[in-house]
Amino acid sequence: MELLELWKKHLERTRSERTTITYVNAVKSFLKRVSTDNPLEVSSKELYQYADLSELSAASLLTHFSAIRHFYKFLTRRGFLPKDSFSEIEEAIEDIKEDYGLHTLYRKPKALEKSQLERIFQKVKGSKYENIYRLFLYSGIRLSEYKSLRPEHFFLDKSGIYWIHLPAEITKRKKERMAPLIGPSREETYRFTEGLSRFLENYEDTLSVNAASLQVYTNRLSKKLGFHFSLHSFRHTYITNLINQGFPAELVKEFAGHANIKTTIDIYYRFSPERAKAVVENFLKG
Repeated sequence: MELLELWKKHLERTRSERTTITYVNAVKSFLKRVSTDNPLEVSSKELYQYADLSELSAASLLTHFSAIRHFYKFLTRRGFLPKDSFSEIEEAIEDIKEDYGLHTLYRKPKALEKSQLERIFQKVKGSKYENIYRLFLYSGIRLSEYKSLRPEHFFLDKSGIYWIHLPAEITKRKKERMAPLIGPSREETYRFTEGLSRFLENYEDTLSVNAASLQVYTNRLSKKLGFHFSLHSFRHTYITNLINQGFPAELVKEFAGHANIKTTIDIYYRFSPERAKAVVENFLKG
């Protein structure tokens, strides 16, 4: 394939011989499994299928998806692949890494710190991006799910908070999911709920933006602020907040839409003396 050869020459100039051979073989292995002869027509569905049907070890699977991401990033930068197509591929790869616990091979997913969130929201204050970032932060949705999100997917329960109801056809695993829109504290949750009620009345103007443009904007903001974060960082923060607030693993699994509870526990549940103390104190209050 001409595109593969072009990428290979790039690797030979920028990477070691060992990395070049490993990456090229990984992408060739992937492309043999897809339903098209044109690598530009590969869909996110085929990435998930490659992971699900693979007999590779976790470490090898991580290497393969790192190579695949690099290949498609190269094609995007050279103008062969549209940016929104690469965004879809990149989001799928991040989801796969999370589902299979591949992040744990090199780092734990990092929740945003309070000071980082303050700096982010200070920069986007009063804009549509403030509303959208808070939606990601309070719901834990994936970018791929956000693209199909509509006002009818939200509902207000008797306790006065919103839930998000994602039908099977727009979720990654094609499994229906419901999750509460919850923030770091009760006060922030109700404050967001009040704002969301207004935003849903004018959804297109307050909460809707092209997914590829959103990702590009976020990448640029991350560089401007001087610390790394992505849309997926808000998801990590949402899940971490649930855990810190004492939600059990089986509920966090369902709210996050993980394929199995092992993913939830292995990636997110780490011992925290502060959380342990809070759980004991809550028990004693009862």
